[in-house]
Amino acid sequence: MSSAPDLMRLLDFTPDDLQANRAGKLSPRQAARLVRIRRRSTLVSAGIMVVIGLAATVVMFLAQRDNSVIGLLVGITLTIINAIVMARAVQNWLRLADDLRRGAVETLSGGVQRTVRVIGRALIYVLKIDQREVVVPKAVFNAVPEGARYRLFRAQRSGTLLAAEPV
Repeated sequence: MSSAPDLMRLLDFTPDDLQANRAGKLSPRQAARLVRIRRRSTLVSAGIMVVIGLAATVVMFLAQRDNSVIGLLVGITLTIINAIVMARAVQNWLRLADDLRRGAVETLSGGVQRTVRVIGRALIYVLKIDQREVVVPKAVFNAVPEGARYRLFRAQRSGTLLAAEPV
């Protein structure tokens, strides 16, 4: 069974953060963490969009030069994929911005059910609590025993797990 200090280390929160979360609020330290997450995801998304955009441009240029319908369709498909990546990036940015603006924390409490989902070759670790699912890193998943009663604190819109404690 995991101890509270293990969860504090794994989720990177302090007793002050936990106190703020118990009051339903985001701590300043957690707000700074959400800003870092938002910045990192924006940079990664922008990089992906630039790469896909350049690939689409090159493919469409070559398709036009060679009168290739297939090349043109590939370029159009890459452009659509780029639009989807952009939409997801904007959606993620808006969710994190809303979490930061509101400063509120969602609390889930109850018995924990652990599930590992396999998607292709990826393992997704899920904790189900209070009829809600929370995707967590493997280390957090292993630290929370099946059936134990926990209280999880997460950002309302983005669902970012901020803190957890046994109850």
